[in-house]
Formats: sequence, structure tokens, C-alpha cells
Amino acid sequence: MVGLLIAAVRDLDPPAGGAEMSLATLLKGVCEPGPLSEAEVLYLPSHEAPHVDPALLQQAWRAKIFQSNARGEATLLTSDSELERIGVNLKIEDFWSGIAWRLRGKSGQPNSWFQSRHLRNCNKKFAKLLKVKIAEEKEQTERSGLPVIGVTQLHWSAGASEVFKELNIPYLVFVRDELQFIQPDLYRSSLEGAAAVCCAGEGLGQQVASTFKVKAIRNVRLPVDFASRFGTIEEIETTRAAGLSNRVKNNDIDIPRISIVGVTPEKGYEFYQRLLPHLSSLWPEARIDVYGGGAYAEELGKFDNTTWHGHTSVSEVFSRCDVHLLTVVSTGSWGRVINEAGLFGVPSVSISIGSQPEAVGEGGMIVDKTADLDAWVNALRTTYTQREELGELARKHAGIVDHRRSIAAFRSVIKEFSEGL
Repeated sequence: MVGLLIAAVRDLDPPAGGAEMSLATLLKGVCEPGPLSEAEVLYLPSHEAPHVDPALLQQAWRAKIFQSNARGEATLLTSDSELERIGVNLKIEDFWSGIAWRLRGKSGQPNSWFQSRHLRNCNKKFAKLLKVKIAEEKEQTERSGLPVIGVTQLHWSAGASEVFKELNIPYLVFVRDELQFIQPDLYRSSLEGAAAVCCAGEGLGQQVASTFKVKAIRNVRLPVDFASRFGTIEEIETTRAAGLSNRVKNNDIDIPRISIVGVTPEKGYEFYQRLLPHLSSLWPEARIDVYGGGAYAEELGKFDNTTWHGHTSVSEVFSRCDVHLLTVVSTGSWGRVINEAGLFGVPSVSISIGSQPEAVGEGGMIVDKTADLDAWVNALRTTYTQREELGELARKHAGIVDHRRSIAAFRSVIKEFSEGL
């Protein structure tokens, strides 16, 4: 064992979303021997891992997770792993969070003042519950001559960081979404006190560095286990072929189909209200398929060129569409779904904010964040026209978020900041 990772978060397992699944994947990965990113092992999505020289393998870390027990018992995400999960008796929601959501603005975001009060209360309580527990873990581990590194992210990262700093434990903070930008005063100390802030993509890292005076930024891309989600590459190709074949049978293959997966205030809800009718007037042949639950996604179904399908498996979505569309309002956290589309040979159109250009790569088109609606329509039409060529480039680019590659990057980061401890 190299040392101990102590992750202190509101949620990990059961996960509240993709951020928790990403962190769980990274932690599980470094709890097994493996290479550093410097080894430059070539991982291909949905293919078996290549042979790695045993001399390049780093020893496994040990990881303990402190999280709220409000969501229940562990799931298969971590139950069959080396992670040690410890629940703390702290509720996720309270009176103030309820008011924050009831008084949310037109954008759909919770009321900032009441959200801040809720988060400050939770972080204060979380820190109080953590201090003794983490101090004991630190003492036992350091007595064995091993280093201790803290890890945190999202809602309760301010409280976790306070404890890490008080106990002189170097720690890493992951920035996953717009939360720290919406509540900068609450999270400034946790970000600026971290040994490093980890971001998926250099673009998001630049956004963080332009807002906070952080010590270091490290690029740890989202870890996507394509094989466990979608099967072998042969199975993925079969799924795609079947989806296109069904479109041929339904006389639908010549209708341009654009897919939007997941709609929230941050992920373009207001923008789509303007784009979709404009697209209808300039390119009436195109059809928009919106996927995902919630009122925001459902609301888009009101447009005559749009169909809302509700919750649908990602493999089904990308088996039958031509172009994937994703935008964000302010925070360019890596669009995982862009690379999932790419795995199926579907190119994406996205925006020049944060890490979205890195996620798309050459497998689609990026629209400038200041561009008008006509530019978006032109990008969608061009991508549709070049969908075969761009789709193949998107397929090749998907490997940038292969989970084994991301785990190697995370292993390199924790090795860097544990040396000398």
C-alpha cells in the first residue's frame, strides 16, 4: 500500500449523479495496482487493456470514504470494491434548501441566498462530524510511515477542506459543475487552500484559475467505462447498425435527426427555447429528439419540430441519430455524453466554453459563445452534411475519456502531491 486517501463528500454511493460515479471510478481504480499517465498506455474504448510491463505498475492505495448516510446503503458502484465507505448522520436537505428551490428564479437555479444558508449550515455540521474521525485515521496511517491525502468535491467540500487544513492533510478538490462559481464566497477557501484543483479538461481549469487564486490545476478527465456501459466494440457497432436499419424501414433515414440528452437551466434550457423555433424556420426538415426526464426536457416538446422521449438509454439514443447537440450557459464542465455519442460514430455540436472544445475535438463543430442563432443552425447543417467523416473522427476521439486513462492521470496526481510527506 502506498498510502491512505480520505474522501469526504456529501454523496458517493448511492450516487446523486455522474460526478459521484466519476469519483467512485477514480478511487476504485487507484485502489488497484496500475500505471501512471506518464507510461502512455494506449487504451481503446470497449477493448481489453493492453499488456503493461509489471515494472510500470504503481502500488495500490487504500481509500476511506466519509459521506452522508441519508441516501441509504451502498450499491454495486462500491459494494464489491476495496473502498471503505463510512456513513455520517447528516441530512442532505433542510428547511433552507426547500425554500431555495421553491423560490428559484426563471433560470431554474435555486435562490442563491437561501442556498448559501443551507450549504453553510451543512458544511459546518459536516466539518464537526468529520474532525475526530479523520484525525484518528491520519494518526494511525502516519504512525505506519505512510502519507495521507484528502479528496473532496461539490456541496460539502467546504466543510471537508476545513478539516483537512486544520489537520495539515494536503487535499485535492474536484470541480464538477457551476456550484463553486455560483457560491464563490463559500468555496473560495476550500479551492484556494487545496494542494491542487482537479478539473476535467484544461478549459474548465482555466475558468477556475481565472476566478480563484488556486495553487495548482491538474487535468483529470471524466472516467468512462465504455465496456461496462455499452459492451464490446462489436456490440456497439451492431447496435448502431440496427438503429439505422430501423430508420430505413420507417422511411426516416433521410430526415436529419438531432439529439439533445438532458436539459437543465445550466445545460441550455433558455437557449433551446430560442434556437428550436429558429431552426424550424431555417431548416424545417430537421427533427429534434429530446431525451431525459424532468420538466425542462419535457417543456421543449412543445415545439413542432421537437419530440420529447423521456428517459431513454444512451445506446438507444445514439443508435438512431445523426448529430448530437449540447450547450452550457457558463461552466464548461466536460460533456461526457459528447464522447458517448462519439463511440457510436455520432458527431457533436457544442459551445466554446470551458472544456467543451476538448470534449468534441475534431469529431464535430464548436460554436463561439457569442455567436447568433444563425451560426448554430449553420453548424448543425454542416455537421449533418459531414456526419460520416466527423462521426469517424468522433469515434477515434472517444478514447480520451476511457476510464483507465483517467485513472492513470489521477494516480499521477496523488503520487505527485504525496511525495515528501
